Amino acid sequence: MKGIIIAILLFVLPCGICHANGARFLIVNAKDGTKTTFALAEEPKVSLKSGELSIASNSRTFIIRIADVKNYAFAEESSGIGEIIKSVNVKVENGCVIFSNLMVDSKVSIYIQDGKLLKEVLANTDGTAFIDLSTLPKGILILHSDKMNIKVVSR
Repeated sequence: MKGIIIAILLFVLPCGICHANGARFLIVNAKDGTKTTFALAEEPKVSLKSGELSIASNSRTFIIRIADVKNYAFAEESSGIGEIIKSVNVKVENGCVIFSNLMVDSKVSIYIQDGKLLKEVLANTDGTAFIDLSTLPKGILILHSDKMNIKVVSR
């Protein structure tokens, strides 16, 4: 019980301090070397229950055993791992799939249903990638970016 109270204090008390210091990210480092980053702008909710730490934001939920947490930090800069700041927008217009809000030069990969890679498209300097469906085979296609997968039926 004492350990849970200490863990709660360790996660709750720095929240007020981090806003005053301009922190924008919560970074949780696990003992296995993985790092998970949450943007504070997403207002992640931290809870402890049955020896597990749960952090939930609008975009995802992260659960880890408290014993597996190495440390955590509030930072102004992100580690770049697991961070979602802007959501990717996707729209279909005139036979094209248009991704926006991507990182510059990030890839959108196009796969056929059996997993075979057909093509890769890079996002341009404004973070937009265009995929012309008329140049692709008919059937079910999987469009994959670093932030999402979309299934499209090309006719």
